[in-house]
Amino acid sequence: MNEKDLGIIGVGKIGSTLLKRLLLTNSIDKDRITIYDSDPIKLTQISKKYDVESAKDNSELVKSSKFILVAVIPQVIDDVLKEVGLLINKSQTIISIAAGISISHINDYLEEGIGIVRIMTNIPALVGAAATGLSINQYVDTQDLDYVKKIFNAVGIVVELEEKHLDAVTGLSGSGPAYIFIIIEALADGGVKMGLPRDIAQKLAAQTVLGAAKLLLETSKHPGELKDMVSTPGGTTITAIHELESAKLRATLIRAVEAATLKSKSLNSLKEY
Repeated sequence: MNEKDLGIIGVGKIGSTLLKRLLLTNSIDKDRITIYDSDPIKLTQISKKYDVESAKDNSELVKSSKFILVAVIPQVIDDVLKEVGLLINKSQTIISIAAGISISHINDYLEEGIGIVRIMTNIPALVGAAATGLSINQYVDTQDLDYVKKIFNAVGIVVELEEKHLDAVTGLSGSGPAYIFIIIEALADGGVKMGLPRDIAQKLAAQTVLGAAKLLLETSKHPGELKDMVSTPGGTTITAIHELESAKLRATLIRAVEAATLKSKSLNSLKEY
């Protein structure tokens, strides 16, 4: 029987963020977590900061953990899997957040019959507002899936889908925050052009995006219906929307998601060796 519920390999930006949010939301007891990182200074800092146990190496972590979260960059995940793959047994589940690394690629390093969860999350995890896509293989049972969802619900929302859709998740929500940052910056620039102080314009632009997203999520109304609620006949909003449509903002955003998705697919294909 495993001593720990969760072992986290890699406590960089995403790994440490998940750890922080899990403890902050009381999703898991700190005594049920162990961590490891190849950077001994970082490992000591994170272990002390959050008062969680650290393993002496990846092998020790794997031997003691029911769920193994691999939070390393894609360039080094093969080295990690070579080190610990054969130590993982059928009572354990491996969770990978390494971008572009397929379930089949991970499975090549494991014994047959081990549960694998592939995750695509995004940078708003840093503030507990991530959009996470999740795919599993046939060996992940309902109870284990619920546990993994609990982990990532601690940093935002989670959707489960077939692995073939994860490239589109990358193109939409993985890269999407960058699109929204550009939109916020442009809105703020418009406010500044019209005489608003920069700090006020940026705050208003950011809150406007946040408020619009919150309204959409909480009402479940179609975005077109919400748009029409703002657009009075002959008013300022419909006049501005005409400018946006003339500039093909809608089509440009669609093409951006498409381009990022195709790029993700091309990167994934390079991993299938």
